[in-house]
Parts: sequence; structure tokens; C-alpha cells
Amino acid sequence: MLDLDLHTFRLVAAVADTGSVTAAAERAGVTQSAVSQALRRAEALIGTPLFDRSRRPLTPTHVGRMVASRADELARAAERLLADARAAAELPGSIDLRIGLVDSLAGTVGARIVRELADGALALTVTAWSGLAFSHTQALMRHEIDVALTCDPMEGLGGVERIVVFREPYVLIAPRTEVDVVRGRDLQAVLEHYRLVRHSARSYAGQHVERHLGRMGLRPPRAFEFDTSDALVAMVATGMGVAITTPLCILQGAAHTAGIVAMPLPGAAFSRELLLTTRRGDFDDLAPRIAEVARSVARSHALPSMLAIAPWLTPEALALG
Repeated sequence: MLDLDLHTFRLVAAVADTGSVTAAAERAGVTQSAVSQALRRAEALIGTPLFDRSRRPLTPTHVGRMVASRADELARAAERLLADARAAAELPGSIDLRIGLVDSLAGTVGARIVRELADGALALTVTAWSGLAFSHTQALMRHEIDVALTCDPMEGLGGVERIVVFREPYVLIAPRTEVDVVRGRDLQAVLEHYRLVRHSARSYAGQHVERHLGRMGLRPPRAFEFDTSDALVAMVATGMGVAITTPLCILQGAAHTAGIVAMPLPGAAFSRELLLTTRRGDFDDLAPRIAEVARSVARSHALPSMLAIAPWLTPEALALG
């Protein structure tokens, strides 16, 4: 079997692009003989002509067009491989990482983040825990985990490093059957007409929402509270009330989103940040790279779904653009 290197593919693409062995050789800075040999090597390996040599300029066959179109893709893949290999070479031989994931992240793109940390350029050995944000704060301080992807900024705690991964606004969700009634009302009118389905007071989201309502002078009666976002979204979908939550939390309740509509929160806006937190002095060099992995996964796999649920949002509003 002949070896077919990346350079050969690039020369095939150059001939397809220019229609000429001479022009391809000039572009690549090689001899015409080298280009001709590359074409013969490629055709011998694939087993079919890549160009119609009876025509001028040289015209690629349908197989030749496919090979040429893939050349840039292969070049980019090779460049990524080299970058990943060089990044891995800068790390110690093996790193065991214990990571805490807030539930809304764990239940949406957490598995993809863990997979990328383990199988990507960082090549970490990963143990992951999910749970409410406050549990990860305690675990980080007790050295039970090394880093946390959390919405809890751990304010007031010294010795903690924080890196913002992304930001998301709080939104109002209502039963789909009630959207025409809810839309256009101010928040006070909405909460006078509908029960507020809350995030648990134990959760950071629940406490954050209560502080916002307090600043607005709103004290809706307590009705339903849930630790998990999927239960909260399910309650709204069944018509039990409205909720103030975030796009990522809505994604955690994806099984129930057909029954709800997300809309901008009436009145003053507020948002939460998803943070990577570490103890100062631990993983100082690695933490920014872990944060970028999480940000990249969220951009690729969460952002499209967030925008499908709330198309009026912008990537800039989510700080993921």
C-alpha cells in the first residue's frame, strides 16, 4: 500500500484549483515533476483517475473534486493535532482532576465537557461530581474537589480564583397556553395573576431570584420550590405557574420545553455568571485552559439550543459569542 501524505492532497487540490500542473507547481513552490508524481501517487492509491487529462484546463473528475474539497479539512485537522500534541507536551505526565459541576451544567453539556477534558488536548484523568452550587463551595474549601464549574461566586471567601466561563440572563417562562396573557404585562402584574414556581431557596439561582424580587419590592407568596430545573420547567409546562430562570436551566428541562415559552424578563434585567473556581495556588496554569474547554463546549453545544428556545437572545447577551 502506498503512503499518501498531506502534501500530496494539497498538490491535488492546487491542480484542481488552478487547472494546471505548472500553475500548481508555482503556487506550491515545487517542480512540475513533483506535482505530476503526487497526482500519480494519489490515483494509484485511490484506484481511479482524479483528473480528465483530455481536457484543458485540467478538469477534476467527481472523485477528484471530492479529494480536493477535503484537502483543506485534512490540513486543519493536522494543524489541530499538532497544536493539541504540543499543548499536551507542556503538561505533566498525568493529572487527576476532581471537578464539581453545578446541576444545570451537569444536566446539559457537562458530559461533553468531561469528555473533552479527558480525551482532548489536556488528557486529564477526570472525576466529576454534580450538585447544587453551595455543595461545591464546601467541597472546594474542604479539598474534596480541585475545581468547580459553578454559578456561586463564593464571595467573601479568600484564596479563591475565579474565571468567568459565560454569562446568561434570567428570563421569564410561562405555560405556552398563557403566553398571550403574560406577554406585555409588567412583572408585578404577572406575579399577581400567576403563582411563581421557584428554584429552591437552597440553590444559588433561588437566592439570586429572591434578591432581585426584593430589590423590586415584590414578595410573591411561596407555592412551589424545586432543587432541579427539569422539575421547575415541568411544573410551568403543566400550567402551575410561571418561573424566573435561565436559558441553561431551561435546557436541563428540555423534555418539557414544548409546553413553555421563554420571554425577556419584564422590568430590570439581571444575569448570572458561570464560573470556574479554584483554590489560589492550585491549578493556576491549567485553570484558564479548563475554562476555555468549558466555554468552547457551551458555545458549540449549548448556545444553539439556547437561541432556539429564546431566539430574541444574542450570543453577546450570553457572553459566548
